[in-house]
Amino acid sequence: MADWNLYLARYQQTHGGSFFGSGEWDCNCQLLLPQEGKSPLLVLFSTDPCGRSSVKNLRARTMVRLGKPYNLHIGPRSLVGGGLSGVASLVGKAMDFGFSETKGRVITTDNKPFTKLVLGDLALRNALKERKGELLEVRPGPQEDGWHMVEVFPNTLEGLVKDSSPWVNDAMEQSTDFMTPEDREAILRAGSAHFDAQMDALLNFLRTARDAVTMWPIQS
Repeated sequence: MADWNLYLARYQQTHGGSFFGSGEWDCNCQLLLPQEGKSPLLVLFSTDPCGRSSVKNLRARTMVRLGKPYNLHIGPRSLVGGGLSGVASLVGKAMDFGFSETKGRVITTDNKPFTKLVLGDLALRNALKERKGELLEVRPGPQEDGWHMVEVFPNTLEGLVKDSSPWVNDAMEQSTDFMTPEDREAILRAGSAHFDAQMDALLNFLRTARDAVTMWPIQS
């Protein structure tokens, strides 16, 4: 079983920022990554109640300022009708913007003209194509000065980060309890290499979405 606290802490050691979390296997940790001239990126792992059990979730978010309130939800089409995490936040009717990179996606928004500008960014469309199992949401914050949250998160197996997800490789599933320190570190390096690549791609998706929604002013 993957130790998410450990792997996020190791990610911080090589990528900087500030890690918040314990050494317990509780999947409850955060990483704050400063961004020069922009709001920081926040990564959150959590263990959340789900019926009689619990699930492990991962989200990455940042804040941007927009001229008017704006909502956007982009998720895998396979989630629609499932009554699962993310579906309840859909705004309005799903829309087709005609881009090949968004095929298989459900896009809902309260401002179609602005969303067409946002999706005009090729980098964002490519990120949506590459990260097909992840969702993107933009929602107004509680402040009255235009702040919005931009958030991306994986939807592996109904939106849950499980040990069978693409985020986990064989090394991350191995127990290191009875290994020598050298063998344990070798296993952790193999797990970190996989985890770090997934996290880099997720955060690149977040940065790309952030830049796309702030590239143009909202006119209507």
